[in-house]
Amino acid sequence: MARKATGLLSLLFLLSTGCALTQANLKVGYDPAKTPKSALSTAGPMTVSVAEFVDKRPEKDKIGYKRNGFGQKMAPIVTVKPVPQITREAISGEFAKNGFAVDAPAADAALTGSIDSFWLDIQMNFATIEFMGTVGVDVTLTDTRTGVVRYTGKYEGHCNEKSLGGLEGTWERVMNTALENMIRDMSADRKLVESLTSIVRAKSP
Repeated sequence: MARKATGLLSLLFLLSTGCALTQANLKVGYDPAKTPKSALSTAGPMTVSVAEFVDKRPEKDKIGYKRNGFGQKMAPIVTVKPVPQITREAISGEFAKNGFAVDAPAADAALTGSIDSFWLDIQMNFATIEFMGTVGVDVTLTDTRTGVVRYTGKYEGHCNEKSLGGLEGTWERVMNTALENMIRDMSADRKLVESLTSIVRAKSP
């Protein structure tokens, strides 16, 4: 019975990782059109610049590993676009959707920050495989007129999915959902919205 269970788990891992020796290239990104406007839209018309976030992840060249039937790390899982580019495009898209002029000349506010996590983990359970995606960033909001930092925030998004198996389409879905959840966490932050509003008010004559 134990041998059958081990064989089943090995088969599940083979189904979930495809060829364990071949690098997986995931198309990860955030589509602002798929979500409604958020609390950011109440901050008032203004311009904002979004810098490329500093990548502080321990392993910058990958977002995870394929694993063999014993759970050992095999070929890397990477993204087609660099993670800093994915992050910047996601944040810029969210602000643009909510009425901000992004990267316009002489922006009223500047967003900078770092990427602390952008990772897909694959874990073997008794009868299923769990795919766990995490995206985490630190964001700093600066009033470009005065150079004063108005707010700093930390935002995270997660997605867990259990199934009998899954290939690159599953991994992309998990990471895209984690990225979307991070963006939702940021755009729902009332303190960030209040800080943006205060920059608009300070600019008004």
